[in-house]
Amino acid sequence: MDTILFITDLHTGSRIPELAGVREEAANMDWHVEEIEVQRLKHPIKAVLKYWKPIGCILEGSSNLLPSRRAFSHIPIVHIDPDDKTFGDGSAFAVENDDSAIADLAQRELSRTDCTNFAFVGWSRRVRWSRRREDRFKTILSDMGHPCHTLEDPWTFGNKSDFVTRLKPFVESLPKPCGIFAANDDIAAVILDVCRDLGISVPGDVVVVGADDDPAVCDNLHPTLSSVRPDFRGAGRLAVKLLAKCMRGRCAAPERIEYTPLGVTSRLSTRHLAVVGKCIADALDLIRREACSGLKAADVVKAMGVTERLAETRFKRAVGHRITEEIANVRLEHVLELLRDPKQDIGPIANICGWDSDAYLKRLFKKRFGMTMREWREANREQRP
Repeated sequence: MDTILFITDLHTGSRIPELAGVREEAANMDWHVEEIEVQRLKHPIKAVLKYWKPIGCILEGSSNLLPSRRAFSHIPIVHIDPDDKTFGDGSAFAVENDDSAIADLAQRELSRTDCTNFAFVGWSRRVRWSRRREDRFKTILSDMGHPCHTLEDPWTFGNKSDFVTRLKPFVESLPKPCGIFAANDDIAAVILDVCRDLGISVPGDVVVVGADDDPAVCDNLHPTLSSVRPDFRGAGRLAVKLLAKCMRGRCAAPERIEYTPLGVTSRLSTRHLAVVGKCIADALDLIRREACSGLKAADVVKAMGVTERLAETRFKRAVGHRITEEIANVRLEHVLELLRDPKQDIGPIANICGWDSDAYLKRLFKKRFGMTMREWREANREQRP
């Protein structure tokens, strides 16, 4: 069996679903996939290549993953989300985020709130993906007649304290209420920390949307973070398809393919609440974190520290529906995420998402979406190029 290498810095974040997509598509071609984490390597990359003798390589991220281009001189390479340096000579085959589509979804999420003021906080204008998201976001707002406040060149890699120092007066000076698009979840997390330190309410005075939708980050922030969800698994599949195309000699010139985001996972940071209070915010965060672990409405009422009747009244006034409906909404989000994975059996989904009864989920799903889970999976099967 032929081998391809998936070369990354570490097996974390977006690399995990990307690798899953790579393995899924490679299996269709009868290729073995070996993951190489550069930060864990004990031998030079040249020795790794000599050992595995790969027919091709997929490189995730930075050009720094290529310590020696000579070592790859006769091996086809496809990049996933490469940095500016890789794009500089125009010779890269690459799959990358559709940054314009990410900005479109972020603006759409912010437009659902009451904000008439908007801001963008990016990684750096020197970084291509951040610059593209900023430019598209500004264009959308300009077409709508809204200015966009920006913190120029805010991020010095590895120097969070400097970023925080410059971010605080910027956030404090923004006209409120203000919708902030953070170029990724890491930046959004810092914005939420700064708002908390300044006593600025989120949501309320400020609403925030990020990008990458990493549950390990977004679901553990306070408030939980709304985020654009890229199709990282799809990126992995596209990279394998492009690699196969290169190997068959069907690429006349270097090619770049964009993968579109799947949507936005709406969490508390952009939630439009009629009444914003710590009690409701904490309840929503609890539901977001624990809904799929068998959480009951009674558990939420207990955490709110009031009577069941008062809890339900306050919750419905703020959110627009009952606690049980919110729990079901969060669970159904996870159901849809599982259905997008063609390798996930439908049978265990009810239990995975916190329901005791498979029959109950089937009835609820059919009522909510007008089709069965199997029909939804087929109707939403991702189109492959």
